[in-house]
Amino acid sequence: MIVIINKKDDKPHAALFESGKLIEVYFPDDEESVAGSIFVGKIEKFVPALEAAFVKLSNEENGFLRLKDIRSEYLQFFGLKKLQEGQKVLVQIKKEGGHTKGPQVTTNIGIPGRYLVLMPFSHNIGISRKVLEADRTRLKEVGLKLREKYGAGFIIRTAAVEVSDEYIFEEAEMLFEKWKILVNNFKKAKKNKLLHKESDLDSLILREFLRKDVEEIITNDISYKEIIRKHAKNIRIKVVEGDAFEKFGVNEELKRVLQRSIPLPSGGEIVIDKTEAMVVIDVNSGHYTTSENHEELSERINAEAAREIARILRLRNLGGIIIIDFIDMRSEKSKNNILQIMKSEVIKDRNRVEIYGFTELGLLEMTRKRTSRSLDERLTVKCPVCNGTGNILSPDIVLENLFNALSNGPKDISEVIIKLHPSFKERIKKEEIKKFIKIDVHIHFTHVDPTNFELTWKK
Repeated sequence: MIVIINKKDDKPHAALFESGKLIEVYFPDDEESVAGSIFVGKIEKFVPALEAAFVKLSNEENGFLRLKDIRSEYLQFFGLKKLQEGQKVLVQIKKEGGHTKGPQVTTNIGIPGRYLVLMPFSHNIGISRKVLEADRTRLKEVGLKLREKYGAGFIIRTAAVEVSDEYIFEEAEMLFEKWKILVNNFKKAKKNKLLHKESDLDSLILREFLRKDVEEIITNDISYKEIIRKHAKNIRIKVVEGDAFEKFGVNEELKRVLQRSIPLPSGGEIVIDKTEAMVVIDVNSGHYTTSENHEELSERINAEAAREIARILRLRNLGGIIIIDFIDMRSEKSKNNILQIMKSEVIKDRNRVEIYGFTELGLLEMTRKRTSRSLDERLTVKCPVCNGTGNILSPDIVLENLFNALSNGPKDISEVIIKLHPSFKERIKKEEIKKFIKIDVHIHFTHVDPTNFELTWKK
């Protein structure tokens, strides 16, 4: 694996390559993310119908606290029987809010490190599902020792596989010290305020991207040499000049995978449509016709498509319900082969992916957990003409509307100036317009709305 860290406008951007292919990118938000931040809040109001409470945060925004997210361990820790309106409460942002609603908060606090996540109000020991069975026994024993020592739950992250127990225990101690400071500051707090926010961007990138399989880090900022050496002493570090993303083709690949239709190396293609409810993906054979055996051809293209789809879901950070329409396969063996390929690919994904199998219509159903905004939302905007539908008014209808407007124009006019989009150049002639009006006509082809026209009448 290779990680590229590109410092741009004093903000770090990161890209992860595996076997020469771009598989993940990180872009800092224009607005600072609040996910994971811990606040002193105040219970404003309980709403029984919603089974939730509204919590006033320091930014005067109301957080949404579901009653099931009020942990009994939380109440016991602070010696409470229940939470009441007007009461001070320690909450963490679980999910960022949108334009019309505030963030979702929880009392199930989690404090992340590189190897562990400390869960003070839990007694469970969780291990990343990416950890292989051979390592799970050791890490489970480590987790049980940590629970016994600190009386808290822990999630053991994939990065813990690559270090000795000593490093894991050291981080646990650091996280618990951080937690004790948080509790002390919460108890002393007299008003709503932010107590803790996620690590700075540099630490976040290194925590999430510096994995055991990473062999080299390429960056355009020499200061990362010292930062990286604190985390990993054996990784090669290469410093380059200029925009590292441009130099190593990251920007070009992002443009390619954001297209609706993405070609496969064999000549097939996948077509991705993202809707409010789900992501729908269609697999086409395209020009791939090297085999006369339909089943063999279908399975070969579908296998290639499955690997690319798993990569693109991860790269574009697409989540929610995902439906894939592979090329028809008649045999159950072929379908099972594609399922196995898909399962082996999504295990690499840091987000939780569930594969439910093929429906009676031959569609593969799966889900991918949403954790943050997709690449589509970060790097693209809706077309102001089609509003994201991909369809605009037919040129024939636009011309029909134009001729109607000319026929019903004002009287006592000597000339008219018509402005149209350049796409109409081959579709309209002055001679045709003369059939509707007997005045001077001037047509200007300019970049106006292709679904409309502009008329200027002159006496």
